[in-house]
Amino acid sequence: MLGNSLNGRLLTDLKNTFTYEFWVLPEGVHRIHQQTRDKPAEVNGNNYIIGPAYGVSENDAGISVSVGLNGITVYEHTEKNIYAVLSYEGRINDLIHIAVVYDNREPLLYINGKFVKKGERSSQSYVSPAGMIGGQPGLFFNGDINEIRLWDHCRTEQNLNDYLNKKLTGSEAGLYGIWPAPPVNERDTQWTITQTKNSQNKKDLSTKENQNVNTPVKKKQDIEVSIIIPSLNKYPLNLFTLYSLELQTFNLSKMEVIFIDDASTDQTEEKLHGYTPPYNFKYIRNKKNLGRAKVRNLGIRSARGNILIFLDAEMITEPDFVENHHKLHKLKNNLILSGAMHSKVIYSSIFPEFTKKDINKIATLTKNNREISSRLKNFKYPCEEPYPLLEKNDIAKQVFKDLGVEGYPWFQSITRNFAADLKGFEFPWMAFLTGNVSMRKEMIIQAGLLDEDFVQYGYEDWELGYRLYKMGANYIVRDDLKTYHQEHPVGESKWKEAINNLGIFIKKHHDVDILILGLEISGLADLLTMNKVLREYKLLLQSYPERFQEFQEKFIHILETIVLILQVDIRHINILGAAGYSSVDRKELQADINSIKGLKKFTNLTFLLEKVMNS
Repeated sequence: MLGNSLNGRLLTDLKNTFTYEFWVLPEGVHRIHQQTRDKPAEVNGNNYIIGPAYGVSENDAGISVSVGLNGITVYEHTEKNIYAVLSYEGRINDLIHIAVVYDNREPLLYINGKFVKKGERSSQSYVSPAGMIGGQPGLFFNGDINEIRLWDHCRTEQNLNDYLNKKLTGSEAGLYGIWPAPPVNERDTQWTITQTKNSQNKKDLSTKENQNVNTPVKKKQDIEVSIIIPSLNKYPLNLFTLYSLELQTFNLSKMEVIFIDDASTDQTEEKLHGYTPPYNFKYIRNKKNLGRAKVRNLGIRSARGNILIFLDAEMITEPDFVENHHKLHKLKNNLILSGAMHSKVIYSSIFPEFTKKDINKIATLTKNNREISSRLKNFKYPCEEPYPLLEKNDIAKQVFKDLGVEGYPWFQSITRNFAADLKGFEFPWMAFLTGNVSMRKEMIIQAGLLDEDFVQYGYEDWELGYRLYKMGANYIVRDDLKTYHQEHPVGESKWKEAINNLGIFIKKHHDVDILILGLEISGLADLLTMNKVLREYKLLLQSYPERFQEFQEKFIHILETIVLILQVDIRHINILGAAGYSSVDRKELQADINSIKGLKKFTNLTFLLEKVMNS
């Protein structure tokens, strides 16, 4: 019999020719790797139903299988590297039968008894199946497994169909082993699992990369909304966020909160140990920091709901927050709902990094609340650890609403000048702010999740939002989805990190819609002017496609130069000189500006260009 007791070792008595088959329904996505033996695959992002297990010498390799909602991948693990030797991309929404047949080191894939693809033959002398079901610690399978069969020979399409729906006795000729597993969510896993206070049984097992401290056992169809909250050193703010979610008017049995502690060094782990809220709660602790994109992708892969809400760990929600997100998604399938642009600012805690000027500001903002003001008077400056100004019962009494103030002029310039559907705004994808945004899970799977090339601060959310926008997503920004952002210290390195990530964004999408962001960042134009410039530029090319082709090249080059200058210096002096423009080039650009001026429709565009000319 197969079993997890094998600890992922190779079943070396089977070599080169064998067959895996299993009934499976994945609940998360996995990373799609290019099928090749020339380039090793990355180890992250897999959803192993079988394996992994590495070869133990330079001549052999282990075979493992990853299955996600977005496809199937067969991996070969040599002593040193991992190769995606068979990649199949396709949506898996129902329980399906998968067979991976190895014929003399060559993998073949069958789905529901039908051949679909051939993979890359191994160059190793021997390949053997892995004996681990559902992944080793930190590499867990998310979904349901009904049965796994392992045969010591190649099963043909006829063999597979003859036994597809038959219950085996265990004595069939060539059957190496059978594993009649219950659903993965109800079996022992490699993560530490503690039921919520509404459950009874407890299972505790160790983990390598992550630790899941609180997870209710729920069937997939019971969960409708998954709230994904990454957190890095946000205690005690993250507790107030979680407390606010306890008070939701939405049916708490149908929502889950996936809280990912991205290797925090504060009191987060200590304070959340044993936390048992009335909603389904999954606590994942990373032993090493994964970063903003990877940690949210981990949350997506763990999510069971059809609707995903990204929420920052320092966002306090109103009681109808989840209900409003949920009911709006019922109206249309391709919505991106954002409340972040309507967020208000509050101070719920005082941090050691805060100055006396910060504390005086807090005193002014809280002076109308007698209880909060009295707590502030008891505060002694300086402090060595965060000093909370709120308590749990303040969340239930919604004291935070009285403390909230408008704090984001940049967001307000959008919400005050454009309707909720952002009609007329050229950058609707800017509403994809992972502090408070929701979408259907199938949309984010189709888009390909967050790009993990973004490691540091900034633009990883907009880049995904832009991909979704180009796929046809409709953005809605609503006041009834607003949250209250608890202010906290911000590192000085964020600016440099964001500019570097802007460069990655542009490299991936060398479109004028992205290049033009440099105008606002550099101070050459405010957001509303930048919006008008882009609208006029697109109208110019649409109206005169043949006449201004050379001007188009000049404009793009100017935008590229502005972004390049941003990476080395905030000052934008002599932009055309930095662009390498000669006197002849300048005269040609001025002639273009004069021609466009004569059309009398593109005043913002020409004003900007003259500003660049005079820089």
